[in-house]
This record gives sequence, structure tokens and C-alpha cells, in this order.
Amino acid sequence: MKGPLPIVMYARPDCEDSALVRDRLRALGIPFVEIDIDEDEAAARYVERLNRGFRSTPTLIFGDEEIVLVEPTVAQLDEALRRAGYAIPQASTGQRA
Repeated sequence: MKGPLPIVMYARPDCEDSALVRDRLRALGIPFVEIDIDEDEAAARYVERLNRGFRSTPTLIFGDEEIVLVEPTVAQLDEALRRAGYAIPQASTGQRA
């Protein structure tokens, strides 16, 4: 395996869900590129295309759209990270995915 898939997060600065995902990725030490769809109209159109016309944030793209994740829960994010090749510990909250 070449390594984990790269991650691009399409987000908005005032979006709480984007902040949660951003904080989770940073806490796990996972590199990602963040694109503000309020500042990048082409990125906003791309997010709209992926989300049936909605500017849903965060929208995460792993690799070349191998995995597309929209407004994930922490459990969904962690599972996608594992599938993308990142070493993510299983949840310790007692909740099952």
C-alpha cells in the first residue's frame, strides 16, 4: 500500500460540524487540506454537485473520491479514516459503530 489516502475537507469557517471534524483530524495528527467554500466559488460548485445542490459542510474527499463523506459523526469519520489507511484506535466510549 502506498500510504493513507490524502484528505481534502471542504468547509466553512462558521460551520460547527466543520470545526468538530477539523479538531478531530488535528487531534489525531492526520494531515488534510481545508478549502473554504465561502471563498472559493469553484469549490462551492463542486460541493453542490456532490450534494445534490446543497453546500453541505464539511464534505471530505479521500483520494480521488475513493471515499466521500458528508457531515459525518465522529464514528463515521473514524471508520472512513480506517478505510482510507489511517491507524485510528477503536472508540473507547463504549458505543459501537
